[in-house]
Amino acid sequence: MSLWVLRLFFLLVSAGAGWQVSRLTDFEDPFWGILFGVAAFIIVFALEATFTARESVAALLAVVFGIAVGIVLTIPAYSITTLILDPDAAQNPEMSAAIRLILTVMLCYLCTVIVFRTRDRFRFVIPYVEFKRQQKGPRALVLDTSVLIDGRIAGVCRSGFIETPVFVPHFVLGELHKLADSEDRLKRMRGRRGLDLLNQLQRMRGVDVRIYESEHETPGPVDTKLVALARELEALVCTTDFNLNKVAVAQGVDVLNLNELASALRPSVIPGEIITLRINRRGEEEGQAVGYLDDGTMVVVEHAEAKIGKDAHVEITRVLQRTSGRIIFGKLA
Repeated sequence: MSLWVLRLFFLLVSAGAGWQVSRLTDFEDPFWGILFGVAAFIIVFALEATFTARESVAALLAVVFGIAVGIVLTIPAYSITTLILDPDAAQNPEMSAAIRLILTVMLCYLCTVIVFRTRDRFRFVIPYVEFKRQQKGPRALVLDTSVLIDGRIAGVCRSGFIETPVFVPHFVLGELHKLADSEDRLKRMRGRRGLDLLNQLQRMRGVDVRIYESEHETPGPVDTKLVALARELEALVCTTDFNLNKVAVAQGVDVLNLNELASALRPSVIPGEIITLRINRRGEEEGQAVGYLDDGTMVVVEHAEAKIGKDAHVEITRVLQRTSGRIIFGKLA
């Protein structure tokens, strides 16, 4: 609401400025001055809506930078053009003004288009401004088809471990759509599962999921496009595909493999394993005793009260994972 109030205020200011211009220039009808001021504000408002609605600050900076470069290049271009033209024509004020105007428009347009279309591929550095999309701090994730079909990424995002933007390239979305329309029942189920998971991720609070459409798409298979996009965005590839993992690492792109993450989170002990444990104190239930692993995990041992203060061989019976941590249960071996 406050933004619309600000816009209305500047609309009135623009109309007043146009009226003042009409007075200073001796317009017969001040209505044209007011109309000029309102039209100028509408143009500025259209530019503001175009660039800020999509949060395209880099695009806006690219346009400004391109116009600035075009204006600067007009000076040497005009000098070169006057050397080529006939001296009498070059000294004509009207001809000189026309040449300068044409060169300014052409060079501003050319530089703006070049900078705007290459803003995601090259880095144009000016003080405190970088047009290249670069994540500060932890890098963004680029999801592939396999990780969306797998489904475990939803639990990782829900837990709050991922705070960076999550990109889903449009060609990955297209591959999921193709699988969902497949005549093969298994492929159709996998594709629909991936699309359902993507919708679930987009509805999660605190998870920034974006469908990314690149203007300069690399030709080739989906895996090739994915690795090229991750390199362009300086992001991590998130996958469960072993082959994609190897290809990305070979090309210098870092990978977050959910299978490796699951292996790292797997309990250090499994049911049936026998360990040597120092029994430290009594447990809550009768006959129970408690010991601790090297990482501080509590081990509850049945019928081990007599072993308090001693080392005992304990057979793991079950591992209980809770939000507060892990508890391991065992019995004397």
